[in-house]
Amino acid sequence: MQVQSGLKRSVGARGHRPPRISIELTNRCNLNCPFCLVGLQNDQESVAHHDLGRQWGKMDLGLAEKIISDSADFGIQEVMLTFQGEPLLHPQFVNFVELVKDHNMKPVLFTNGLLLSAEKSRSIIRAGLHSIRFSVDGASQDVYQLNRVGGNFEKVYRNMAEFIQIKNQENSPIYAMWQFIAMRNNEHQIEKAREMAEAIDIPFFVKTFAESNPDFAPVTPEYQRKPLAKPCLDIYRNIFVFWDGSVVPCCFDLRGKELMGNLNENTLEEIWNGSQYVEFRRLLSGVSDNPEKEPELCKSCLKWSTKNS
Repeated sequence: MQVQSGLKRSVGARGHRPPRISIELTNRCNLNCPFCLVGLQNDQESVAHHDLGRQWGKMDLGLAEKIISDSADFGIQEVMLTFQGEPLLHPQFVNFVELVKDHNMKPVLFTNGLLLSAEKSRSIIRAGLHSIRFSVDGASQDVYQLNRVGGNFEKVYRNMAEFIQIKNQENSPIYAMWQFIAMRNNEHQIEKAREMAEAIDIPFFVKTFAESNPDFAPVTPEYQRKPLAKPCLDIYRNIFVFWDGSVVPCCFDLRGKELMGNLNENTLEEIWNGSQYVEFRRLLSGVSDNPEKEPELCKSCLKWSTKNS
């Protein structure tokens, strides 16, 4: 998909250029979480990860080098080595971290944490990872396995504890966090999980649930997600890249409904200023006045809503 360039930077822009890019190292995962595919809830019955419906693969290191160089030229500050899939499945993960650091940007990892070992944790820390977020939605195996299907709670808890110990041994400034998505089947364990986090000296964060599967929505009001008023601002915060170089504007666009271009063919600068991206931003900016022109992808958004506008 070749991108048309040459349009003025400011056209369609409501805010600054995104400071962050999310790069999908692989869309494969060692788990099959039943609520994973946020954004596809209106397209199919199952939103479990294995039903992604996109070709499976992993990013070539040569393409990654090009994307990371482009990102630095574009002004990106933070590179999230995460989109769909489990990043630690990529055998060259440490090389990705080193590439980002070599370009003076911050490498960030979101992981289920199950694939870590002492050796891998130490190599990641020494490579210069800026921050790591562990996605662990339960405080016991019986609850955890309902959400992180195929996972082992004792193992991931042990891995988190070991990671913190190694971080301290290495005197590393890396920021680590336990993220707990609040759902109906686990909200009763939030305080227990918080205590368990304190026991291993890892910060604890409760994230609200995007209702890709309404049956998982928490009952407690404070844990329920409150939609933000459109127009969306996230398109000015992050750019998303599939493992094959395809660029999409939103973390909910899991199948490339709104392809902006491909980084095999164009630079990030060209894609951001290309006609597809400019028009997409223009349509989102005008959603209050022209809701009928809102991209189809955005009409069922679980984060931004016209109800509060």
